Amino acid sequence: MEPNYANYSYRELLEALESIDREAFPGRVNSIKARLATLDKESDSVSIRGDYKDISLLLFLISSVIGVICTWTLVKGSEDDFRQIVGALMLPAAPFLYWYYKKKWKTHAQDHFILNKDGVLYNFEGQETKLAWVDITSIEYSRTRYHSTLCFEAKNREKNIYIDIEKFRCSQSMVDNFTKQKAIKHDVIYYKSSRWRGKKQVI
Repeated sequence: MEPNYANYSYRELLEALESIDREAFPGRVNSIKARLATLDKESDSVSIRGDYKDISLLLFLISSVIGVICTWTLVKGSEDDFRQIVGALMLPAAPFLYWYYKKKWKTHAQDHFILNKDGVLYNFEGQETKLAWVDITSIEYSRTRYHSTLCFEAKNREKNIYIDIEKFRCSQSMVDNFTKQKAIKHDVIYYKSSRWRGKKQVI
């Protein structure tokens, strides 16, 4: 019974093509190649864009709610708790947080990145950088407690692109899958890493 290659990922198809007995299963070889061609065609029509997030209103609402709850607890409670006092201070701080992050967003409102069949385009603070897939030597998807960063290393290090995708509106899983597929297609090294207590670990 022939495997259902429609359910295979791009990497699994490549692995199947490398390991299969081509003389014994020529039909399966053709099926795998056809599926790979379909995925290539689909990915060429896909374009992923991430725009800079405006988190000012979200921070305002969160800090206001925490401030109200902690203030109410202090008023009703018999003992003062340091954490409640700090939380209560978030209520008057909420407008400042809103103003600060709204101002920051206006500075970066035009910042964005685009991943497509040609490569990577990154616009940051008015500076646009482009990098074709064929010019990329390795891709690292790095995760820390507060950041998820994509690093595209080029043959010319001055053209390296670093994108903190946590700051952009996009699906991180889609970005990860799309980048991984392009890395396989163009024979680019792709790996994930994480930092724990200052130490880098390759996943």
